[in-house]
Amino acid sequence: MNFKITTKFLVGIIAMICFLPNHTWCMGKGLDSISLQEYILQFEKETEAISSSSKVKIMQCRAALGKVEHDLENILLPQDIEFAVELLLEKNKLQKELEFVANDAQIKLAKLRFRKGVELTRLLYEKILGLDHHFSTMQTVNDIVKMSNPNNYAEFSKIRDVIISKIEKQSNVNIPGLLEDNLQTSSSFILMSSIYLDDSNERKEERLASIACILDFTLRMNSDLNLIFYESDYLKQSNIALKKECIDLFYEYSKVVGYNVPLDKCREQDDWETLYSKLDDYIAEVKTLYAGSEAEKDKAYKKHASLEFPVNLLTEFIHKYNNFIGQGERYYQKFELILSNYGNEAVCAKELPEKFQTLKTDIKTSIAKFNEAYNIAELRGSKLKDLLYGWEND
Repeated sequence: MNFKITTKFLVGIIAMICFLPNHTWCMGKGLDSISLQEYILQFEKETEAISSSSKVKIMQCRAALGKVEHDLENILLPQDIEFAVELLLEKNKLQKELEFVANDAQIKLAKLRFRKGVELTRLLYEKILGLDHHFSTMQTVNDIVKMSNPNNYAEFSKIRDVIISKIEKQSNVNIPGLLEDNLQTSSSFILMSSIYLDDSNERKEERLASIACILDFTLRMNSDLNLIFYESDYLKQSNIALKKECIDLFYEYSKVVGYNVPLDKCREQDDWETLYSKLDDYIAEVKTLYAGSEAEKDKAYKKHASLEFPVNLLTEFIHKYNNFIGQGERYYQKFELILSNYGNEAVCAKELPEKFQTLKTDIKTSIAKFNEAYNIAELRGSKLKDLLYGWEND
């Protein structure tokens, strides 16, 4: 059979790869230590390039201004009046040029910090979406409620139905369905009935032996498994809230330059260049205002300051993200300890549900994920904060 690789076929393959869980190729590198190191290094290089260029220009302007001021101090009046006027005009020109170079450098740095802030917000959003995927694929956590109730075990249900049938025949009493579904009442009922039901001791012992591990596991672990279930759900809901805060953070950034598309839609439509284009237009307007009247300069200063405002919100969000990741890792470590403390695991190994072992494996995997994929040292370091705020190291 002839097989022709077409563009449509390749696009389809790429699309399938992109939708694999946690795949980062199509969205750029994921937010891990390596890519964030590269981000910080590039951020630092670009900052240094702007600062170095402006320092050279400022030094040149100051040197030229110093020479003009020296010439003015040594000029002889009135015979050099024309030369003095030329020097004064040159001095005024150099002072304006010095002010322009300083403002231009600050505007470029503000633009860089703004853009890097947007990029970091975007990267954090991708990581939070990864957490969303993590929580949604923890299917064993969703099965905990079933695992912790003996009524969901086939062997227990079989014995329960036999006992209830015998009791109803002997006493003509119907057992309320509500009691059948309750862990404590159902377990107590089956235990007591197994002992006192009119049957041979051998048969009673056989019944109890067949459900002993089920009852032991569910009665001992019920509250612990429920704790894992509810605290896992709490982490999931907290991540949803964190995702909303990230979307709100992006709005605080984008509204400054007049971009009103929400983060999730911007990501979905790959509309980043539109945002950056609006940033370019915004910067051009600030530069024009700085070159105008005093009133226009005041307006330029306010617009300039607006670019810096979201940085505070970003650093606060990074702090919240770090706290959430630390909390999640501690929760999963606690879950691991809880599950490892079931005392009869070796005795009841054959009777325990397979999902119990799967849950233990998932918890270990989650600890590794939170520690390696989500807990990123560079987000807690001072270097990133210094760059975002424009603080220079001595």
